[in-house]
Amino acid sequence: MDKETIRENYTTFSTEKLKVIASEIKSLNPEFIPLLQNELIKRNENEVALGITEYLTSIKYHISESVLFDSILNYRKVGLTETEIDSKLKENHGIDSNYAELIRISLKEKGKENIAIGTVMIIIPLILGIILLTMQAFIGVFPLLLIGIGIWRLNKGILQKRGNN
Repeated sequence: MDKETIRENYTTFSTEKLKVIASEIKSLNPEFIPLLQNELIKRNENEVALGITEYLTSIKYHISESVLFDSILNYRKVGLTETEIDSKLKENHGIDSNYAELIRISLKEKGKENIAIGTVMIIIPLILGIILLTMQAFIGVFPLLLIGIGIWRLNKGILQKRGNN
């Protein structure tokens, strides 16, 4: 549906129905949220509209773990201290130092996991390739692709683990 249709629907809905929609804000298309807020304000339902604003403010700081990992690694690359990184994470993503420490621990564990997966993805196709070569069989591209992905994961894991020490 387009915005105008949604706006018209909101004007015809009962106030109670609009409150129900506001309570299910997570499932609402983000471009329709201001339309809902405007209609609630017109009906003097300011507390419900304010609740929507508070929700939107709270999700402003929602950020995926991989983005946080990349942010921490990039801050370390430019030479920031852990205190400066904590400050940047709080400023840019609303993350306190306790949560930042949990992210660091998770980053270290993710690094170990990537090293293990990368190593396995290199060794198994390599062994299989050697066996196929000794049998004078066709190897194909798939083992080489797995080895390439394994090298990438191994490198990523090393960077994550090294950047976390």
